[in-house]
Amino acid sequence: MDGHTLETLRESIDAVDRDILHLGARRAALASEVARAKSRSGAPVRDTARERDVIASAIEMGRGLGLEPSAVERLFQTLIDLSLRGQRAELDARAATDMDEVSVAYLGGPGTYSHFAAQAHFGPRHGGVAPVVRRDFSAIVRAAEEGEADYAFLPIENTTTGGINEVYDLLLDTGLSIVGEHHYRVRHCLVGRTGSLDGVERVYGHPQALAQCRRFLSKYDGVTTHFASSSTRAIEHAMEDGPGVAAIAGADAARLFGLNVISEDIGDAEENYTRFVALARKAKPPALNLPCKTSLVFATAHEPGSLVDVLAAFRDEGVNLAKLESRPVPGKPWEEMFFLDVERHSEDPACRRALAAIGDRALRLRVLGCYGADRLAPVSVLANPAKPG
Repeated sequence: MDGHTLETLRESIDAVDRDILHLGARRAALASEVARAKSRSGAPVRDTARERDVIASAIEMGRGLGLEPSAVERLFQTLIDLSLRGQRAELDARAATDMDEVSVAYLGGPGTYSHFAAQAHFGPRHGGVAPVVRRDFSAIVRAAEEGEADYAFLPIENTTTGGINEVYDLLLDTGLSIVGEHHYRVRHCLVGRTGSLDGVERVYGHPQALAQCRRFLSKYDGVTTHFASSSTRAIEHAMEDGPGVAAIAGADAARLFGLNVISEDIGDAEENYTRFVALARKAKPPALNLPCKTSLVFATAHEPGSLVDVLAAFRDEGVNLAKLESRPVPGKPWEEMFFLDVERHSEDPACRRALAAIGDRALRLRVLGCYGADRLAPVSVLANPAKPG
């Protein structure tokens, strides 16, 4: 392509990129058809041997085209993850509703992390998402309990600040079931009407967001921080209170409201994810062939070894534990309730046997829900090459 200008070369690259996107969309559509075929046949959604073969073939073809193997592997891991996400959206648990559009109660309004996470989670599962905006976690749960929303959508833990105790406490009392989870990557930005840090005097943010940006904010002695009930409310302050006021929010939120991104990636942790859970009154269970989690809460006798005895039931059945969180039992000082996530469908025979054994060992047991696992470890050919036979 000697003689081509930089502009024409870039136009050619843009055309190739469009072709790649169209092919990616076509691959995703085929993945949805695969999900339906697997549902009819009962074949497992996850086939790691098939994934390994696809990646190995792509790497071999890429070598012939002069492409670096690790880059090819990362590309196909992403394509396979998109395929698996599409299949999970087809087969996951969901609210028992015939409506194409569903209503979802979440914290704050447009521009919150909850808003973008809800769109990402429910968009592929339903034809449309109607927001039911609430200002606190208990109001979100009530909206679903009282039929004002099909789903409640709540953050339950963060990789930097840990579990959200209020949400765990709400799970103890509600009759809603967990029907899904979503891991949303949080990239905190400082946003406002000004384009520079100079002149910023006040910063508003949700308490969790402020806590996750302490290191950045501590560099500016003259800047005061103020709590807001949500990212939306923080953004409203930045829009209404003058150019000296900024907010902690995402770059997408800044674009949505026409604000400037003053500083990007101001969070203390480079890898910052919030895990959300979706709750519903009546649930359609996930397909049995879907990689699932089952969440439960239980209480044990207040005596040595009682917790170990309960957890041993899963060990004996070969069921992996994904999460264990403890909360005080209301009205019983020094006694604990335990929230547990296991990596298995609740109707899987091994999981059913383990739950039956726990019923004999625990004082109280309640299954909170069964739903598709949102994160699946990618297969790597280069990191785990097949051993010669």
